[in-house]
Amino acid sequence: MKLNSLLVSLALLIGTSQSIYAQCTVVASAQNTVIPCNGSTVLSVNGSGTSQVAFGETFNSGQPIGWQFSQVVTIANNTCGVPSLDGTDFMWMGNQSVAPREMTTIPLDVSSGGQVCFDMRYAIQAQASPCEGPDLASEGVYVQYSTDAGLSWTTMNYWSPLGGYDPLMTSWQNYCLPIPAAAQTTSTQFRWTQLAVSGAPYDHWGLDNIMITATVPNYTITWLHDNYSYPAGVYTGNNPTPVSPTGTTSYIVMMTDSISTCYDTISISVSYPQIDSVTTINPTCGSINGSLTATSSGGAGGYTYSIGAAFQPNGNFTNLDTAAYTVIMVDQNNCSDTMIAILDGVDSLQITNLTSVTTTCGLDNGTIDFDVAGGTPNFQYSIDNGVTFSAANNFINLAPGVYPIYVEDQNGCFDTESIEIFPSTNPNIDNVSSTLEFCSLSDGGVTSSTSLGVTPYSFVLYQGPTLVSFNATGTFTGLQSGDYSLLVVDEIGCVDSVLVTVDSIPAPIAPLQDTVLCNLTLQVNGVLSYTGTNWTSDSPLINFSNAAGQNPTIVADTAGIYSITLTDSVCNFTETFELTFVADPYTKVLDTTLCVGETLTIAAILQPQNMDYVWSTGETTTSISVSALASAPDSLYEYIVTASNMCGVSIDTASIEFYFCDLELPNVFTPNNDGNNDFFQLLFFGGIKTFNCTILNRWGQVVREYDNPAFMWDGKDEAGDDVLEGVYFYIVKAVSNGGNEIMKHGNVTLVRP
Repeated sequence: MKLNSLLVSLALLIGTSQSIYAQCTVVASAQNTVIPCNGSTVLSVNGSGTSQVAFGETFNSGQPIGWQFSQVVTIANNTCGVPSLDGTDFMWMGNQSVAPREMTTIPLDVSSGGQVCFDMRYAIQAQASPCEGPDLASEGVYVQYSTDAGLSWTTMNYWSPLGGYDPLMTSWQNYCLPIPAAAQTTSTQFRWTQLAVSGAPYDHWGLDNIMITATVPNYTITWLHDNYSYPAGVYTGNNPTPVSPTGTTSYIVMMTDSISTCYDTISISVSYPQIDSVTTINPTCGSINGSLTATSSGGAGGYTYSIGAAFQPNGNFTNLDTAAYTVIMVDQNNCSDTMIAILDGVDSLQITNLTSVTTTCGLDNGTIDFDVAGGTPNFQYSIDNGVTFSAANNFINLAPGVYPIYVEDQNGCFDTESIEIFPSTNPNIDNVSSTLEFCSLSDGGVTSSTSLGVTPYSFVLYQGPTLVSFNATGTFTGLQSGDYSLLVVDEIGCVDSVLVTVDSIPAPIAPLQDTVLCNLTLQVNGVLSYTGTNWTSDSPLINFSNAAGQNPTIVADTAGIYSITLTDSVCNFTETFELTFVADPYTKVLDTTLCVGETLTIAAILQPQNMDYVWSTGETTTSISVSALASAPDSLYEYIVTASNMCGVSIDTASIEFYFCDLELPNVFTPNNDGNNDFFQLLFFGGIKTFNCTILNRWGQVVREYDNPAFMWDGKDEAGDDVLEGVYFYIVKAVSNGGNEIMKHGNVTLVRP
């Protein structure tokens, strides 16, 4: 790998005397390859004739040659692990190149046109320098030209990084750009430049295989359909005469220097407008309510439509009669299409000759008859406004009333009329109902209504042979349960009668009493209700399996005293009882250790449901005091407590270990934070009332001092600094809870592995 600092004003131009290749390329194009009917388009050409190399650079010499620029670049064949397309050396703008980064050619003669071709790759965003890629939209590379010795630059193209991860931008690609007409001078410079950089360690990129070719101006381009020729040496531009084909037509362009000739062909097709479809809705039932909708495509757009009158900007036509319609469509270029649409109508429907025969003698024997004119068979007939239908148009055995007549044909056309069948003179009890007698309260009732006959009516109620009551309304109250006969008599003595029963509902039975239970569930039994029940409680902690059932299961969330109420609002019945749920007893005592000479109070956990406490010592208090004599150290004693109530007992045992209190310390520790022997600390302690530990070095200087038996020395002094490896001395003074004095001293070795 070589790093080259280049300050070259003019250098050897590679390829300025290379051979001319006898060949040409011409490409025909059009403003639009598909034009609407009566439309036109402009033909264009882009050709290239025999060319020579104006500038070439592969970087395979190990340094840039033929450039005018001031950059430090890297020349290598595998920078950042990505070889060039041909596997040879390439130029890399790495972290030695500062902004603005650029590669500028010497002035070149490209007065006859040509093209600029090169390979380029961006580094990938967020890789390590010098392989960190551009990511911001402003950090890409421009290709620019200057015709005034670099005083001003014009951009030919710009490649955005597209976020820095785009696989196309971060791999080697070959690009070719035609030299614009404004750049075709005898002294044109080209440069690759990156104007925005986040800093030298960022936004790196590379170039390879740069080839700038200049066209030799000895070719002429001609369109064969109208023999239009461009000036010699002019290889791009439009044909000034647009073409307006009436069908698909091919146009040929020729490029020649009388020795070499090349051609290209472009086809122009014509889009004619057409009516794609016409959907119709036929007029119905003799009305002018048909419609049609036309849709079109092709042509120049801007369609207007007509069905024989003025044109409109859409294909929707409504309120149409039965007829054949010619749909005409015209686009904005005055090209047109037509289509025939036929609408078939349906005749209207009418009810005729409607007659009725009224009832006689209070019987349901009326009749209705009628005929139908127009419409389309088959017909459906209804005398209840279309709720039910019949295939016949005569109806018999009809009750008095007004009948809405409805007839519909097979196309959905319909007609309606109405006719009344009048009642005969016999009265008729239309409706009779009874209300229940609840709980023997004589609150039953009978209600009735009557029609026909001659008003006013008189209503009479009997229970067996006994006259109960009579009135002019047909409503009776204050009745006991039983069977009744109801008669109605009209003004002229015509009679109708009906039997009616008043049923009874007995009062509920609820044998409930106060209850005490040791669990949280009660199954209710023996309740009998005929009118519905409602169970409630004075507490939200009570739940019922069915609050409206006769014998629900009652469940409490917790023990307690609850008031339970059963109500029957129909019979004004209420029953309340008290339900007491007692919790099981519960207690617990804790195990502990005790130094010889100490006295400890151990207490049983208290619960409100506990009634009695008994210890294995015979005491009946909730707590007892225990102690150990010096004559019985290192002994284990058990103390049993029993709590009880009506629901049972709860037993627990406290194990108390008595021992002589003493202290133990290690003689070596390794504070390396490996989780094993990292601290100098007491190996065992308990029952300590006062404590002091002093750690000294070999010169008698105090290193650390602790007053808590749970201390943990980590090998550091009071300032938090690690002390040296070696032997340290400790002095421990302590007094146990039993009053015994304890003295310990010795040495400990600190080892740092």
